[in-house]
Amino acid sequence: MQDFRDRLEAAYDAWGESGGTTPAQFFELMDEAIEFHSVLEREFPSDAVSGPFCGKAAVIGYWTAIAESWEMLSSRTEAVVGEGDRIVWIGRVRWRHRRTLRELETPKIDVWTVWQDRAIRYYEMIDSASYARAVEHPVREQA
Repeated sequence: MQDFRDRLEAAYDAWGESGGTTPAQFFELMDEAIEFHSVLEREFPSDAVSGPFCGKAAVIGYWTAIAESWEMLSSRTEAVVGEGDRIVWIGRVRWRHRRTLRELETPKIDVWTVWQDRAIRYYEMIDSASYARAVEHPVREQA
C-alpha cells in the first residue's frame, strides 16, 4: 500500500506541475474496471465532467473533458493519508473555465479505494456551489 501511496502522490505532483495536462501517471494506477465518481454527479448529471465514469476508457474521457473545459491554474497537496484499502488526497485546486473565464478555487478531497495495488474506486469532492458559479449553472435553492 505504501508503494501505491507514493506513486499516487507523485501523480498528483506531476499533474499539478504540468498545469493539469499530464494525467498518465493516474491511469497507470487504475484497474481497467475502475469506478470514478464525483460529488457533482447528483447536482449536474448532464455535465461532461460530473460522472459517474465506469472503466478506464471512460475515465480517460473524463480527463479529456476537463482539458477541453478547464485550464488548471494551480494544484497543491496538503496531505495524503491512508488506512486499510483507502488513500485520501487532500488539497486545493484553482481552475479557469474556458467558456465563462470564471475561476473556481476550492478545497478538493479525493478518496481512492485500492485492491491488489490497483485503484478500483475514486470519489472526488469539491465545492459544488463554486463550481456552479464558474460554469454559470443555476444553483438550486434548498427547500
